[in-house]
Amino acid sequence: METHHLSRYPFLKAASELVRANSVSLDDLLSHPAYEESRRRGKQRVLDALNDLKVGQAPSSADDVTNLLEVLSYPVARVLVSCVADEFLVRRYALAEAKTMNERLETADFDVMIEVAEDLGVSAHLESDMLSMHFCDFLRYTSGLRGKDWKLVNHEMRKGYVLLSKKKFGRVLEQALSERIEMELPLPVTDDIIGAVSKDVAEISEIVAQLREKMRDQDFGEITITKFPPCMKKLTSMAEKGENMPHAGRFAITTFLSTLGMPVDDIVKTFFSSPDFDNSMTVYQVRHITGDGMGKRYSCPECATMRTNGICVDMDDLCRSGRIRHPLGYYRVKTMSSKRRKDEPEKEQKVEAPRPA
Repeated sequence: METHHLSRYPFLKAASELVRANSVSLDDLLSHPAYEESRRRGKQRVLDALNDLKVGQAPSSADDVTNLLEVLSYPVARVLVSCVADEFLVRRYALAEAKTMNERLETADFDVMIEVAEDLGVSAHLESDMLSMHFCDFLRYTSGLRGKDWKLVNHEMRKGYVLLSKKKFGRVLEQALSERIEMELPLPVTDDIIGAVSKDVAEISEIVAQLREKMRDQDFGEITITKFPPCMKKLTSMAEKGENMPHAGRFAITTFLSTLGMPVDDIVKTFFSSPDFDNSMTVYQVRHITGDGMGKRYSCPECATMRTNGICVDMDDLCRSGRIRHPLGYYRVKTMSSKRRKDEPEKEQKVEAPRPA
């Protein structure tokens, strides 16, 4: 197999076989001067994942040595992520590698896509000009994807295999690779391994901390339910009482709370009383909707969408004032009004009484 192909898809089993065939030990990979470029590229893979949610372009050289060094950058990156051992970094790195693979598959031949699918444990076939995968694999990796386009009933199926466009097929494989990397990391690492990469680990850890702080930096202050618009108060009340909530309602309250800066774990707790509560599924869905630092972050629906979905309820005077077009706008207005009321007494105390003539 061409080494250039493996440099583009270093997660393939054949890439591991290439490393073994060249007798590259982990100790040599992390310390020998011959693999300095692999260490540099491995670190860059992690930094790219953090900063851009993708991995930089693999070298276009046909040189086997250059391609081998690129393949080796993948285990280096995995070691660095494992040494940092941060859940946020693991998820973001996994998603970045998966998105990069999907981007490269866009220009790949069908046989490459089938090879990648089989390597990821996805049963797939090529039928004429369409790709197909077994419906069990399709359901497994699309359960968290939103929209009618991902419902099984909206796809043609032949003998248990779902027919998919090249783009959709790649998107499912993206999910499969992301989940696989998340399950594999962090790897067990020794003190010697951590010591060998301590400088890079410290740099990456600092960037992770900065990103976490940036994500927490919201302009809404302490979250107070009294400032919620009527629609969000209603949805919150339904969740607390364990009442069945429509999907649109769950999506709206999740995005609303996330934008206000509520952590994922606390958003999940909002749904504890739901009769169909499933912790693992709820965590997965909330993370998908909020992005949780991993990828696309969905926005809270505006008022017009809330009305269309039948979850705009109990409008008050502020809602009807014409000033509010978004639930977050309502919360901002209430927050600003509360702040003004709090500041007014202080301003009054500074006013001096007029001196007698």
